[in-house]
Amino acid sequence: MSARLDHVATEAAEGSTEALVGLRQQRVRQILWILIASFSLLAVMNVASGHYTGAVLEGLAMLLLGIGQWRNASGASAAAARLALGTMLVVLVALMAAGEGLMDEVPIAYPALLIFAGMFGSRRLLVLATAVMLASLVAMALWHSNTVSQALSDPPLQRLVVLSIIVCVTMIFLLLVTGDVRHLVRDLEAETAALAQSNARITELAYYDELTGLPNRTMAKEHLRQLLLQLHARDARPGASVVVIFIDLDHFKTVNDSLGHDVGDELLREVAQCLKASLRPSDMVAHLSGDEFLVLLGPLDEGDTAVSAVARLMAQLAPSFMLHDMQMHVTGSLGVCVAPQDGDDVDTLLKKADLAMYEAKASGRNAFRFFDPRMDVNMLEYLQLASALRTAVEKGEMQLHYQPQLDLASGCVTGAEALLRWQHPEMGWVSPARFIPVAESSGLIHELGSWVLHRACADLRGFHDQGLAHLSVAVNVSALQFRRGHIDYKVINSLAGHDLPPGAIELEITESVLVDDSEKLDTALERLHAAGVRIAIDDFGTGYSNLGYLQRHAVRRLKIDQSFTRAMLESERADGIVHAIIEMAHCLRMEVVAEGVEDAATLARLKEAGCEFGQGFYWSPAIPAREFAAFAKARLPEPAAATLTA
Repeated sequence: MSARLDHVATEAAEGSTEALVGLRQQRVRQILWILIASFSLLAVMNVASGHYTGAVLEGLAMLLLGIGQWRNASGASAAAARLALGTMLVVLVALMAAGEGLMDEVPIAYPALLIFAGMFGSRRLLVLATAVMLASLVAMALWHSNTVSQALSDPPLQRLVVLSIIVCVTMIFLLLVTGDVRHLVRDLEAETAALAQSNARITELAYYDELTGLPNRTMAKEHLRQLLLQLHARDARPGASVVVIFIDLDHFKTVNDSLGHDVGDELLREVAQCLKASLRPSDMVAHLSGDEFLVLLGPLDEGDTAVSAVARLMAQLAPSFMLHDMQMHVTGSLGVCVAPQDGDDVDTLLKKADLAMYEAKASGRNAFRFFDPRMDVNMLEYLQLASALRTAVEKGEMQLHYQPQLDLASGCVTGAEALLRWQHPEMGWVSPARFIPVAESSGLIHELGSWVLHRACADLRGFHDQGLAHLSVAVNVSALQFRRGHIDYKVINSLAGHDLPPGAIELEITESVLVDDSEKLDTALERLHAAGVRIAIDDFGTGYSNLGYLQRHAVRRLKIDQSFTRAMLESERADGIVHAIIEMAHCLRMEVVAEGVEDAATLARLKEAGCEFGQGFYWSPAIPAREFAAFAKARLPEPAAATLTA
């Protein structure tokens, strides 16, 4: 980018110089025409008065000035100026010699000639012209005198001194003034170059990305607009198309977080050059932001398919990049849309390519997807859900229902899992499978998670006040809540705020949270464990096979996923998995909760396998807090039931 700015500054300086040269050429031309016209008039007057010698000299001057005009028109204005100055000096000296010498009116033109020399010549030419003029004055004084003593008599001497002083003073004045003018011109040229460089810098920032040197979003949108205009031009080729490709680098955040932003920036520059090298001169690759690039191809003929163009781009990313003595493999998720099939508006095409890119990411990354109209429908539903979800808590649409957890040996309720429910006034009951992913991707999961934790503690306080002090509540916590941090403080503060013992709340987290080996996660879990908060692994067996996290963290319970529990009676494999999970948990001194218990036969099989707790439709679905309290009271242990009755 600095080289480009230097080039712009040089061009600006050259442009300023060219402007001055053009102005000088114009002025020399004007002055030469004035001199030619003046000598023409003098020649006519001399002919009329019979002074033919003067007329001949003036005609010769007009001829030489005409040659100077031709040289000036061809671009040699400096040579034309020297020729004009020399001609004028010779002619004036000749006229002065043919006339009255020092007493002639010719020397009064000398200052004008010096001004001409100072404006259109160099300092050396000005000094040389002055020397010639002084020499001519002395020569005239000697030429028209019979002796040296006569030449140095008072009137000629006085005339010589006066004229010489005029010439010398004029020269000194011009040397000072032209020096100042040249200095001002140099300053002006420097300021012009600096201004041009500043304007170029502004243009760079407005239309180019500083990191990669590629065009930015603004310039890319303008280029796409021009490509679309070409499609609709009269001379456009039939079947021509413009391809818009949105590229998002996969797992780029990992590079930044693990190797630092300097390496990440270098990788972006390498990718930028790689993509740029694969394109035609008419195509464009732009860096939008972060790890996002935009490629514009077109217009393409019918034979150039978008699929082949996208395949070439993915092939460009396939080789590894060598950065800091490390080989890095980069893949990308590409979203593609084609104009005019998918639209002929810049913003519409960019939006559709972006939607297609997110579909490619959702499919597992390192893939490309073409825009499909169904993506618009899915995105509209997403936006509607996200918008409604933002106000659902404020409007009281969110509720917590509780699915009882029972001791399989005694049949008593020991606690419940708090499950979030949403009753929208128009959409009715919205499934958590629909709105939880929206909450996570939009960032609303943090607000919802805080509300769930507060509501669960408040309800649990109510259960305890009703004589159900043995109950605990399990609350699901998203991986995103752990990654943001401070979840441990929120849980501990919420328990203290509702005067609950630490063991009254159990946090259910998935295996994906525990395999995230980060210092922030370890610190939060250690604080929770030290405070007495219990940790359970939800949907165990459906996540990662690396069980090292069971050694690293103090997990209290494993929850067998309902997909295994429900298949126990029909599938020997599922039954074997359940038995294996229970045996492993007991070896690690953990309790087991089976989800999805729906019949007595499954319950009997779980008891036989040694499972301690269960939940499912066999006992109850998730129900509101008041109904759950009544359900729990009906299944109290004997001593507690007696106390409550008394």
